Amino acid sequence: MGIAVIALTGVGLTGTVLLLMLPDGSAGTSLGALRPPAGCGDHPSVPGCLEDRSLPGFDRAVAWLVTGQLLLLVAIGATARSGRRGGAAPAAATVLIAVGAAWCYGWLPAVPPAPLDVWQLALALLAIAAIGLLLPRTRPTAVKQPLGPYTDLAWRGRAPAVIAGFGWLLCLAYCTGLLYWVTDRLNSATPNGRSVVAQPLPVTWAGLCFGVALLILALVAVRGVVLFRRLRQEEYARLKAHGGPLSAHDLRRGRDVSTHRAIHRLVGEHALRLIGWYAGAMAVLAALSCVAVLSPLRPHSMSATGGAAVIKVVADVGGALLGWLPVAVAAVGLLVYRNDTVRRSVGVIWDVGTFWPRAAHPLAPPSYAERAVPELLTRTAGLLALTEHDPRRMDGIILSGHSQGTVICTAVILQLPNRWRHRIWYFSYGCQLTRLYGRIFPAYFGPDRLPVLTRALTRPPRRNRLDELLAGHRPARLAGHRRGTRYRRGRPRGAASQRRGGGRPADPQPQRLPAGRRVPEGTVPGGLDAPAGGPVTPAGARLDVPPGRRGRRCR
Repeated sequence: MGIAVIALTGVGLTGTVLLLMLPDGSAGTSLGALRPPAGCGDHPSVPGCLEDRSLPGFDRAVAWLVTGQLLLLVAIGATARSGRRGGAAPAAATVLIAVGAAWCYGWLPAVPPAPLDVWQLALALLAIAAIGLLLPRTRPTAVKQPLGPYTDLAWRGRAPAVIAGFGWLLCLAYCTGLLYWVTDRLNSATPNGRSVVAQPLPVTWAGLCFGVALLILALVAVRGVVLFRRLRQEEYARLKAHGGPLSAHDLRRGRDVSTHRAIHRLVGEHALRLIGWYAGAMAVLAALSCVAVLSPLRPHSMSATGGAAVIKVVADVGGALLGWLPVAVAAVGLLVYRNDTVRRSVGVIWDVGTFWPRAAHPLAPPSYAERAVPELLTRTAGLLALTEHDPRRMDGIILSGHSQGTVICTAVILQLPNRWRHRIWYFSYGCQLTRLYGRIFPAYFGPDRLPVLTRALTRPPRRNRLDELLAGHRPARLAGHRRGTRYRRGRPRGAASQRRGGGRPADPQPQRLPAGRRVPEGTVPGGLDAPAGGPVTPAGARLDVPPGRRGRRCR
């Protein structure tokens, strides 16, 4: 695929050069005719100065390229959601748009041109293509969703269209932003600061669309902030209710813990829904944009008044921000090395975006999974394949993964031979298999894949709770062994905070359980410092846990 992209890019550049080299006259269009009239640098209001003077057919090619890409995205999402029947509506809409364009342009033999323009048909035909996204979803297996709270499929099975759509919009934003930036630099190079360079007609709509997209993103961000404040208040009230009389130090620590829990709940429970709302708004905006670029209209006139003046302001602001988009991306790259919060946020997006192998884009970053998974697989298989008399031989191996590491470890386990899988202990914390990957990529980590991983790590007829442990309800999970998690032996501590010399409150001490006792579901030992994952047991209270067999301790 990468070779095909490179070849098509070379063909496009070659065709552009050949078009520019065509002679004047009947065999080609004179390039001098594409120049603006004299005096436009001093007086841009002269008639003909701000007209679109792109190469012949360039505007139409850009408009149809964007429309075809949108139809392709709709077909991808509809086929992934409803199978082949979902792709029928986008295919029919594509054929109708092609026939309608030929009719409007007068290309059909023995048929007079249509009395209307092609952009007047585009919106209705794009709506027909969107019907494929509304068809009932096909379920490839008998596994019933959801497995638990917030584990249903993200965006009702339209994840391929959402992910590919955001990539497509970012690509358009980068390309048009670069064009806007070059145009601004050429305009500022004139002695009087007035420009004689104008963007092609389809590109003039990019600034308005980008400004509207930013406004919608701001509304979604405000909704996220409101949800975060509400979740933080709920978590803080829950901590105070379970903690009893608390000191100023405990209250301060409680605010920190409630903030982290609110972020965890916002990301795990509400983030995908907010992204889905924004993706739906972007889909409507993209359809309207395709209709706009197919039309010969401009987003606003040069002397806009009234409501048109507001549109002009939004378009100008969006165009300016598009021009500075490459600079903004470079600024975020610099902040990665200076700010821990930005580094973690960008790191999460980078991990998810670069995990899957890809070969379609020559400028895409390489997938680190193509190196990390084989290296870990080779290391694990090499240790398990040692002979019995080798001093380096091990009876078992613990694969420990946090967040994205759980996905890498899962990929390694599923590629190991069956004779070695029962010697693997799989320890995961911050697991994203069900809460994130299982919802967005159900074909790889969906509900029908978790039993496969369970059978890979256990031997019948004994069963464990791997499906429950992978569901993401606990902050730490141990899977792949018949026995459950054991904590270190010790006596329960007393009060959560004790005064030290100088009157400074000490950090709350974590509570330890007697040997052979398990932590009940939804309970975390410790005081206000305990991580998120369930109600906190107040320090000093006795945990009522059922007795269990003595097993291997997890240190």
